[in-house]
Amino acid sequence: MITRHRLRWRIQHWLEARLPGLLTCAQFQEMVDAYVDDELGPVVRATVDFHMKTCPICQRYVIAYGKVRDFAADTLSAEEAEALDVVPEGLVTAILAARGVGGARGGGPNS
Repeated sequence: MITRHRLRWRIQHWLEARLPGLLTCAQFQEMVDAYVDDELGPVVRATVDFHMKTCPICQRYVIAYGKVRDFAADTLSAEEAEALDVVPEGLVTAILAARGVGGARGGGPNS
């Protein structure tokens, strides 16, 4: 006997294979950040919304993704988040020099 979940999964994959323009789960996962941030255009948004309505796996994925993003955002204070936005130029130069990028020579053991 086929379960409701299995039937729904089979229908979703049958639709993906036969109707152009529908998203696969892999394609959806590539767009999930823009979807959650509401950065998609109206046509792409409608396509993603349709996938979300028909795919319980991706519905759960978006819920979990949102929880992880919220948790990550809550772990930093405002000052810490601002500090990450500004990286001192001297630090960038030193890292690049240590790696030998851009012709710079570092003072490390491999120089």
